[in-house]
Amino acid sequence: MKAGGKGKTPKRFLDQSAALGLAEAIADTQEQKSQKKAEKHQATQTSQTRSERAPRISASKAKLKETKALLAAKRSESKKARNKRRKNADEEGNSVASVKKRVSFG
Repeated sequence: MKAGGKGKTPKRFLDQSAALGLAEAIADTQEQKSQKKAEKHQATQTSQTRSERAPRISASKAKLKETKALLAAKRSESKKARNKRRKNADEEGNSVASVKKRVSFG
């Protein structure tokens, strides 16, 4: 042994009641943390949900959306009309719309 030293000290193990007490203390702190998180989550849930809130679309965005819808409707109508003309031309036998013009250069 070294002079003035305490020497080798034996290991100290916790007895069963101390280990249970430590586990219980840890479990309590974890439970408190989870309770706080649950309360915060519940507090946000009690406020209005997004579906209940009024939509936050600005006037310019609403106008843009409406204009896009009108353009899409016009495009759809012109496509229907074009298809109808083609169908009528095919039924009459005047396949003018389907005849390709040949262009020569030179």
